[in-house]
Amino acid sequence: MARLRLFAGLRQVAGTGRAEIPGDSVDEVLRAASATYGSEFERGLGTANVWVNGEPATGATTVGEDDEVAVLPPVSGGTAEGLHPGHEHEDVAVDAPVMQTPLLPLVAWAALLASNIGSSKWFAVVLVGIAGAWVWDAFDEATRRRAGLVRWPALVAIVGAVGASWAWSSEGLGVAVALSVLVVLTWAIFTQSMHTVDSAGGTLLATVVVTVATGSLVLIRLGAHGQSRIAAFLIMLLVAHVVMWLRLGSEDAGFLDPHTAAAIAALIAGVVAGVVWETSLLAMVIAAAAVAAAFMAGRAFGSALRTGELYLLETLPGFLVPLDAALLAAPIYWVVLAMVA
Repeated sequence: MARLRLFAGLRQVAGTGRAEIPGDSVDEVLRAASATYGSEFERGLGTANVWVNGEPATGATTVGEDDEVAVLPPVSGGTAEGLHPGHEHEDVAVDAPVMQTPLLPLVAWAALLASNIGSSKWFAVVLVGIAGAWVWDAFDEATRRRAGLVRWPALVAIVGAVGASWAWSSEGLGVAVALSVLVVLTWAIFTQSMHTVDSAGGTLLATVVVTVATGSLVLIRLGAHGQSRIAAFLIMLLVAHVVMWLRLGSEDAGFLDPHTAAAIAALIAGVVAGVVWETSLLAMVIAAAAVAAAFMAGRAFGSALRTGELYLLETLPGFLVPLDAALLAAPIYWVVLAMVA
């Protein structure tokens, strides 16, 4: 009997991230798990990487009651042997991912809050830096899974989006989005690694998302009640991620999964912010609901970009994972406030 931990797609197929599985070796544990979770799970094991107590393992590695067997699909990182029960082992080399840490996202949030209090110009400058850091981080993780995404068009688009939105308002953002598409597709012509639909399409999607997000935040900051609305947005997402982190660390599963609990927390925080800052309460309630929904979509977007799998995963690789949700939430937050407030 050993403790089995599952990640990414295998976790989704099994419906759980942890289980007690009988077996005296890695092979026996995986055979038993395949019998329990079915053929789709067994197929996923064909290229999975297996670790025992944090060390790379083979099928012959012995395990006991106190041992933890971690099974990671290639997109989740690690270097070990492919361990498909009943098949000859094959070497599967995958760069180890950088797992998420709460420190750098907190630093990013603090920098945005401080610059928002200071001035709109400082907010725009800091926004460019943090969005650029997110691009570097997310594209780094995509590179680890050999996705072929190129970060430079996205970095150029961030500067263009912030500058155009600052100078020409929403019309400038529209121009920036159009130019971001042009930049990516032009870049793809001259970059061999982008000559596939997956590479060019993935780069284009991430570039458009970060372009619209940064431009939207600039427009919110420059608009009516800009300072308080940016502060409310940051606080909503901060509260959501704190609640999610607390739920992940809790032994009690409760009746709400971490993503749902985080979305509800964002909604409550938005309502409180609307009351505290005396802005339009109705607008803030609707905007908070939109941010809560976008939080879920943002997590799925981050999963697709960072791991290649479109799942609501609780743990994703990267330094700035919490910003994934912020990028999807920012445009809808701006649109709702513009229409309702």
